[in-house]
Amino acid sequence: MLGVTDNKFTIGKEVYYPFAVEMHYFRVEKKYWSICFERIRKAGFRIISTCVPWNLHQDRNKDIDFSGYMDPRKDLVVFLELAREFGFKVILRPGPRIGGQWPNGGLPHFLFNDLKIFARDAKGQELKLPADSGVEGGYLPSYMHPHFQHFLRNYFKAFVETTKNYIHPRGPIFMVELDFETSFGHNLHPGSADYNPDVIAKYYPGFLATRYDDIKKLNRHYREDNAVFEAVEPPRNFSDLDIKDLPKIFDWFRFREFLLDAYLASLEDIFKSYTVAPLFFRSLYFHPGDLLPAFNLKASERESMVGTNVFPEGTYLDLAQKGKYLKGEHGFAWAASFISGLSDAENGSKVLEDKYPDGLRRFYLIAGVTNGFKGYNHYMFVKRDHWAGAPLANDGTITSGYEVIKKFNAAILDAKLNELESAASVCVIGNRHYQWLRQLERPKQFDYIQSLLVDSSGGFCRDLKRLKIDYDIRETINPEELKKYSLVFIPSAEFMPEAMQDAIIEMLKQGINVILCGLMPKFDENFKECQNLSRHLRLKTTLGSGIDFVQHKSGQFSAYVYGNILATDPKVKKLATANKKAVAVAVSKYKGTLFFFSFDMGSGGDHNKMAFLEDHILTECGLSSYMYCSDPSIDMAVFKAEKRVVLALVAPPAGELPALADLSTRDIIVRLDLRKIGMVSAKVKMKDLFGEEGEGSLKIAADTLRKGIPLRISYPDGRMFLIEKQ
Repeated sequence: MLGVTDNKFTIGKEVYYPFAVEMHYFRVEKKYWSICFERIRKAGFRIISTCVPWNLHQDRNKDIDFSGYMDPRKDLVVFLELAREFGFKVILRPGPRIGGQWPNGGLPHFLFNDLKIFARDAKGQELKLPADSGVEGGYLPSYMHPHFQHFLRNYFKAFVETTKNYIHPRGPIFMVELDFETSFGHNLHPGSADYNPDVIAKYYPGFLATRYDDIKKLNRHYREDNAVFEAVEPPRNFSDLDIKDLPKIFDWFRFREFLLDAYLASLEDIFKSYTVAPLFFRSLYFHPGDLLPAFNLKASERESMVGTNVFPEGTYLDLAQKGKYLKGEHGFAWAASFISGLSDAENGSKVLEDKYPDGLRRFYLIAGVTNGFKGYNHYMFVKRDHWAGAPLANDGTITSGYEVIKKFNAAILDAKLNELESAASVCVIGNRHYQWLRQLERPKQFDYIQSLLVDSSGGFCRDLKRLKIDYDIRETINPEELKKYSLVFIPSAEFMPEAMQDAIIEMLKQGINVILCGLMPKFDENFKECQNLSRHLRLKTTLGSGIDFVQHKSGQFSAYVYGNILATDPKVKKLATANKKAVAVAVSKYKGTLFFFSFDMGSGGDHNKMAFLEDHILTECGLSSYMYCSDPSIDMAVFKAEKRVVLALVAPPAGELPALADLSTRDIIVRLDLRKIGMVSAKVKMKDLFGEEGEGSLKIAADTLRKGIPLRISYPDGRMFLIEKQ
């Protein structure tokens, strides 16, 4: 059996904590492999991961070598043998694209001697990927082009033939990542890819036929006059769009996702043809600012796992949202690449090595834990070219960071952290259709979408963090699964799938409290009239006029007003107005209460707006935090079991995530009411899991912790405390 059980990897009859290290065998001399393995094991790891670059193992003559007969860097076989000898389990990442500041991302040059293989944009131009830390990114291939598939299958068959006897249950390989952040090379705009004419001709008509069955149905939907599916042209213009254009545009988004899923499935099928079935995982790419991954690549009928990569990209909230989504939607948050150093364009800069101190490393480690990640692949644990700050040099020498990660592993085991849970009381729902719309150049009817997603959905998440209230992010709306939350937040535009509208009504009937933010939907996702939600709630909206003052019984604040609310039910409670027109109401006709807000929800740090959120929504739903910090920028999380609690503190940097640290130190006060999380004890022991060797537990009264204890913390940094009954 291969899979994830109780936040651990199940490999046959054995159970492994899901923490691994990345070591690129082809970037470390063979004579140092053993000492690296020994020190990796001493740091507490039992799993290693490595990329396998296609353009290293197959040369320009198309000869394939995994034995290292002519070049010792290619000796994958000995690397796997040695891993087995040391008792490691192995994760392989054979690409085809591996990233990793490796030339062309791992794709061989000979591919692009064939001009047909290039992916194309809407204008027919090939896509050159940007350089990464000074290393050429190469070109984006057309994933499903038959010529690319031909070369890929020949290489992968040789790769699987070489590794099949090392794949579980025969050997140490238990998991395989296929491709890397499969997302057209992060080209998310719908006009960027893939317009390869051969791929369009082969797959687009069939995709449309499967979706519509009858060309007349498609013509009604698109308002076109096509004789056959083969005559349908893909959209190429994505500016100044009208609502009538969106059904075809949305199908193009679906087709792009179809291509990526078909591509990954084709790679899996090569393995299965050899009757080997490792645990496959797909690394999801999140664009900064988005709640959901760029593409939904979890095929429900396939046994594959999803993960994501944590690098310095975006803000601390972007890091958090990845963990919140994977935990909420998939039940297990796996960081397929978790930063352990930083990319280095100068390839060996001493300045960069010195600028990656222990505090920054602890920040990332605890930030991941705080936001739901239960497993990391530490990238890069062993130094390579174009990388700085690795805990081990590429000759096995211990460097800065090794002891921090070793201590982190010990803390995970000491606290049995993967057995502890944090129960989120709020769920934030992401909407893929709205995220698609955000990629367009502001369609005429939906120019508020950017604010709805960033200021309202993202802003609401920021406010929950400031208030120390835990939340999950989900894409799937299932009323039965959402019962465990005290409150569900859902953005709402003038269109919403009929199934989602009906699910919201069902949630309210089952007693789930719901926040709707935005405008009442008039259409379904195909832009056909659908007002199920409006009809049941007896609410309508009209478009607003932008920024205005919102008044409520306790004061006022400034907000972006999406529209005004019209209620035909006299029992609807008015919560706030703008120019004497309702912009916030509460509907209590069902077991659950609906809070509907037609202005942007995020406070942006406005105290008056935050107080409105607390007083009129969270308190009404019985939501209050049992944690407090004198510095609201400090993030906090509690993981609990019957007799022990782990308290995690994260001091994030201001603004974007740092590649280099700028440390400062402050005194803070932290409070935690243990009674509210079910731990009843007059006295407790509190142990700093990152404290110095030999440092014992601090014995304090639980009431003292409730009133507040002083701590000194650096920015950025992370701390973890184990609290047990005395």
